Amino acid sequence: MQHQTQNKMEKAKQKVEELGVLLERFGRSPLEARIFALLLIAEPPHQSFDEIREFLGASKSAVSNALNFFLREKTVAYKTFSGDRKRYFYINAKEWERLLEDSSKNMFNFNVMLRDVLDYRKNSLHKDFNKDIKNVLKFQEHISNSLETALKKWNKK
Repeated sequence: MQHQTQNKMEKAKQKVEELGVLLERFGRSPLEARIFALLLIAEPPHQSFDEIREFLGASKSAVSNALNFFLREKTVAYKTFSGDRKRYFYINAKEWERLLEDSSKNMFNFNVMLRDVLDYRKNSLHKDFNKDIKNVLKFQEHISNSLETALKKWNKK
């Protein structure tokens, strides 16, 4: 039985590491990425500060800083249970979804910026660079239009 528990813990640590590496690509620090990964796979899907710290073998201050970042961002929230003074952290999926939708809307703002840049550069002698920027804008607009269509469909669900 102890071997099964140890094997399960090793698998969980491996999965957290795999997911953590992927999440780092989205601009997360290594510890932030691993905390988020842990909260994604944890059973139950809420973990105490000490459970997170012990699982990851991280310092109190590092875990505290990472959790505070997520709490400010609202992608992680906490709950308490009657008679238990601990806070239990969990992924706030609704807020995470809202954040993703907001970040996709920022693509539209980026298109506006690129159009402004091209307008500013219209008399530039560096036509090849302007052409490259136009291609980036075309790609961005294509992605933005597809994303807008997808968001409309998603919000109708």
